[in-house]
Amino acid sequence: MTKKTPLNTCNLITGALGFVGCHLVRSLLLAGLQVVGVGKHDKGNPLPRKVGQFQLKDGNPDWPGSVKYEGPAGSFLYLPMALEEATPIRDLVLALRPVMIYHLAAQSSAAFSFEHPGETFQSNVLGTVNLLEAVRALPQSCHPVVLSVGSCEEYGPQNEADYPLVESASLNPLSPYAVSKVSQTLLCRQYVRAWNLPIIPVRAFSHTGPGQDARFVFPSFARQIAAAEAGKGPSEILTGDLSVVRDFLHVMDVISAYRALMKEGTPGEIYNVSSGQSLTIQDGLEIMVSMANCHISVRQDPALMRPADTPVMLGDNSKLCSETGWQPEWDLAYTLGSLLEEARKELS
Repeated sequence: MTKKTPLNTCNLITGALGFVGCHLVRSLLLAGLQVVGVGKHDKGNPLPRKVGQFQLKDGNPDWPGSVKYEGPAGSFLYLPMALEEATPIRDLVLALRPVMIYHLAAQSSAAFSFEHPGETFQSNVLGTVNLLEAVRALPQSCHPVVLSVGSCEEYGPQNEADYPLVESASLNPLSPYAVSKVSQTLLCRQYVRAWNLPIIPVRAFSHTGPGQDARFVFPSFARQIAAAEAGKGPSEILTGDLSVVRDFLHVMDVISAYRALMKEGTPGEIYNVSSGQSLTIQDGLEIMVSMANCHISVRQDPALMRPADTPVMLGDNSKLCSETGWQPEWDLAYTLGSLLEEARKELS
């Protein structure tokens, strides 16, 4: 790749057009930082014209194959790129020499991973190896800080007395996705030890907010409720297992944690990004149903049950809080209400 316009003060984001990626891009742009994003796209399919608050614009002629996305917060360069292919990401990192890399790109669905384990490992493990090798190819003085996003599902089921889970808890992954994330986290720690790369692995617990795909539980509920209110769908919500306990954060609290760790985190140390507060899916659904403008009934659908699931997932965030000063700010009821309002607007 030939670089004519210097961008060597930029933040590189993998998975930049994803749910968290779009919110992170906006946060960085509002802070006056340069952003370059990459992400995987099926060949032959056009890039989305609109993602979150960003609209697709023309590319940058100095960066072949790039496009520009522009929104109220500013604009950023974007390159379609699969991390499973080593050469493109290596060339990009060598040309950009970013100061920070937020590694968000992943196959992120545990349910999908049961049907497509090979694709999951290609995306999450091989993609991470290729990114870290690209960083390692830079001169040591140019190594960017890398934040690698793992998952709370690396922990799997634990003894009741062990909750909330600390970072040293044993690992008991239940899905191919969870196993791939264990591998990703361990790879990052190995690269810190072997090559002294400044990599900060995190284990993100559940998070939600505007823009999240309807494959995920609360956006799915929001869209079903909004459809019922608009007379465009049944007044019955189909659910999986409502008894599972999760630890939810608003996506903006997750982003503020990631940015704090980029400044204050210790390379090679693992950090839980969690609220420390438990919520059953049943309780979350009841909050949303109470906000509905029509009667909503609930029915469990066996097709929505996972082959294996972790009944409780609750994280201890004291390490993150003590080392960075981070604290969550967003109220859960407000977060769930914002999902419902977004779904209503989409159906209006």
